[in-house]
Amino acid sequence: MTREIRVMHFADTHFGVELYGRLDPDTGLNTRLKDFKQSLTSAIDTALERGIDLAVFAGDAYKNRDPRQTDQREFADCIRRLTTQNIPVVMLIGNHDMPAIRGRANAIEIYRTLGVTGVQVISRPEMLMVDTAAGKVRIVGIPYLMKGFSVAREEFLGKSLEESRLMIEQKYSESIGGFARQIREANDDIPTILLGHFWVNGATLSHWQAGYFSRDEAQVSLSDLTDTAFDYVALGHIHKHQDLSKHHQPHVVYSGSPDRIDFGEKDEDKGFVYLTLRKGGAEYEFVRVPQSRPLLEIDVDADCDEPTEKIVATIKRHSLRNAIVKLSYRIGADRASLVRERELKEALAPAFMIVSIQRRVQREGTLRSREFTEGKSPRENLSLFIDKNATWQPHKQKLLEMAEPLFSELAEEIAE
Repeated sequence: MTREIRVMHFADTHFGVELYGRLDPDTGLNTRLKDFKQSLTSAIDTALERGIDLAVFAGDAYKNRDPRQTDQREFADCIRRLTTQNIPVVMLIGNHDMPAIRGRANAIEIYRTLGVTGVQVISRPEMLMVDTAAGKVRIVGIPYLMKGFSVAREEFLGKSLEESRLMIEQKYSESIGGFARQIREANDDIPTILLGHFWVNGATLSHWQAGYFSRDEAQVSLSDLTDTAFDYVALGHIHKHQDLSKHHQPHVVYSGSPDRIDFGEKDEDKGFVYLTLRKGGAEYEFVRVPQSRPLLEIDVDADCDEPTEKIVATIKRHSLRNAIVKLSYRIGADRASLVRERELKEALAPAFMIVSIQRRVQREGTLRSREFTEGKSPRENLSLFIDKNATWQPHKQKLLEMAEPLFSELAEEIAE
């Protein structure tokens, strides 16, 4: 090895997600596919400018296990930017890349089948050696272990969800520990990357993922990953960038996704990890990728005398160009009719897409408040209620007159 090895670590590109997208008439592609490709292209170009020797992809290339040919073409075009520069690429399959039935091809297996120069695919736990311009790198690949694939079906018979989860976690631990022993026995100076796609116990979920991750999903123990047989642990599956071993070697790092998938990720930095690898450890930097399509959520407390003006003024404080926007505003029931939504839409017109305009009306919790009491007559309570509603105030006298028969009937019932 002549020098430290420079590595690009990325994951969770999810080509095929079309949420908040529309057809681009010039290319025929969904705009979200173009956004995702632009983010990944930007990440790869930045990594190439930094002179990387190796790229490792930690899984989930596509939205689902049966990607469309267009999604495959666009993703392959990104990978080709690496291979044409003679950068070896190691790709691990993630849970979104896996077939539902054993024996079927996974979503990225085509690279191995075609023998694409410079690309190696890991679809089962294995260890391989990769030649780079700066020397050899050992890669230990641990893909997502699906229950039906990783453990014999008979072993699950009669087992609870908890017992099944523990069995898969044990499988992870045994695989990782077994590779660590092999590396120590080799006793060489080849740096090692553990490349994995799974949920590590203690990892912070992306806000979007927190809504659907199941607690029944197997989690890998951090102590299994911090074995010093490994010099860097490159992970995918969690979309939020984080280092679970920030102050120790090896670093255990989720690269996060290169682009934001949903509004739950709107405030998260997105990008890839650039690292310098050596025997004994690694130093890394999280490299942010500019987002071509901001996800902008505007929330306004509009419970005032001029709600439309306040909402419009708030909108104008944001840059809407190319943004996907959600607007929500809170307003009292008595002022709701004062909002002119046509003007709100006009103010939002510069945005790429308006996902929703949500009005949250704040109603009185109950008539039996400190103001509406049994100490007041029904007529007094109704009069007070009308006074609090701007829409009804001009009709107060007529409403009270219309209610008089009800007041009389109620008085008779009380007298009886």
